[in-house]
Amino acid sequence: MREVWYESGEGYAPCAAVRKAVFVEEQGYTLEEEFDAYDEACPHVVLFEADEPIATGRLVMLPDGTAKLGRIAVLKAYRGRHLGAQIVEALLKRAESLGAKRAYVSAQSYAVPFYNKFGFREYGGEYLDGRIPHRDMEMYF
Repeated sequence: MREVWYESGEGYAPCAAVRKAVFVEEQGYTLEEEFDAYDEACPHVVLFEADEPIATGRLVMLPDGTAKLGRIAVLKAYRGRHLGAQIVEALLKRAESLGAKRAYVSAQSYAVPFYNKFGFREYGGEYLDGRIPHRDMEMYF
C-alpha cells in the first residue's frame, strides 16, 4: 500500500475515480454535487494497492487557519481494512504541518462514532447534504 499526495488538482484522476465510485455511483450524488472548485485548488491524498486507487480524502485550508477534511472515500471492496482511518490520519498530519489549530469535517451522521475516535466532537444539529444526513464535527490540535 502506498500513499500519494496530489497538489492543487495535479494528477487528480485517481482521486476522482474513487469519489465517483463511492459518492456518485454508490450513494447517488450527482457529478455536480460531488465535484467543485476546491478539487483543483486543494491537496488530496490517495491510497493505492498496486496501481489501483482505493481510498482518498481532500484537505481544504480555510483563511482562518481551520483545516476542512472532506471527500473521504474508500472503495467498497476495501472497506473494513482501516483505510478510512489512514486517510484521516494523513489529512490531520498534513493539516497540523500546515499550521492548522482546528480541524472540521461535515460527517455523514452514521460516521460520527468513527470521527469521535480521532477527537472530533459534534456541534450544531443534523442536516441533509443531498439526501444523506450529516453532522458538523470539529477537533483542536
